[in-house]
Amino acid sequence: MRHAPELFGGVRVPESFLAVDLFYLVSGFVVAHAYGERLARGGFAGRFMLTRLIRLYPLYLLGLAIGLAPAIIASVTDPEGWWSLPRVAEAAATGLFMIPLFPGLAANGSSLDGPTWTLLWELVANLAYALAIRFMNLWALIATIVVCGAGVVFAEWRYGTLDVGFNPTDQWAALARVGFSFFAGVLLFRVAGEGERRSEWIAWALMALLAVALGFQPAAWAAGGYQLALVLVGFPALVLVAGRFEPSAISGRVFSFIGLMSYAVYLLHQPLAVLAREGLDRIDWDADDLIPWLTGPAFLAFLLILAWRLDKQYDAPARNWLRARLMPSAGKAAEG
Repeated sequence: MRHAPELFGGVRVPESFLAVDLFYLVSGFVVAHAYGERLARGGFAGRFMLTRLIRLYPLYLLGLAIGLAPAIIASVTDPEGWWSLPRVAEAAATGLFMIPLFPGLAANGSSLDGPTWTLLWELVANLAYALAIRFMNLWALIATIVVCGAGVVFAEWRYGTLDVGFNPTDQWAALARVGFSFFAGVLLFRVAGEGERRSEWIAWALMALLAVALGFQPAAWAAGGYQLALVLVGFPALVLVAGRFEPSAISGRVFSFIGLMSYAVYLLHQPLAVLAREGLDRIDWDADDLIPWLTGPAFLAFLLILAWRLDKQYDAPARNWLRARLMPSAGKAAEG
């Protein structure tokens, strides 16, 4: 709804950009759970970063390739337009190295697939965690969270929104967002990562609460405070409770499937929506003629089916192939 609103009749989730902060928060929790002990023992940082790259890169590369298609078409059919062949080359070159923005270049990796700007900062946080974990006691974690949290507050004050971090002038805000949320996730795992209990209704209530929180439209005067409250307090509280309560086996399988599909949906939805718009433009079908209650769910269903098939036939095999050649002694080590 955020990156392809015309397919949903222009309906948007007002605070959907805050899902980035939730993504970083959950990532910190999961990475600390999966790799914290091995990183603390030392000698694992390089293998850890390679593992993270192998986990992220195959689907990222596919999203980049899909984003290249409409850019190349635009450069050929409209050479006087924004996309030119040199810009396509710039975007492809920076994109291959997961660089969402590069000083002095008009086109970058995120020009082909907008949401991918978050992945560089995810890797920055992963690297900082891997290198500093031996020194990251409770007080160091709290200090990091406080400093980065102050940066988040300043970003809200400076820009009037937390929908920042993807522009050349606000890269520091991206660092503050990932620094606070990722390391808050690490802290939450340390204090509440063990001793789960079963509670079906709490698990589903948390999902409903998250949907309400992101879909709520605060008054203009209250938007800044609302965004800060969610990022600094609401999301950590949500993850804290979620870390203590597990759903039933059936619901757990549903959540696991959605979680497995989410990365592909995240990376592919925008470039695929751009291709869909290109196709509609070429058959002179105006977006106003779309039936949002049909086209939106149909597009989402297509994404889920595609993500499921890609996991079976592309992503998992590609990751296995990369691990076998780049990490032959790793075996079937757990991934984050």
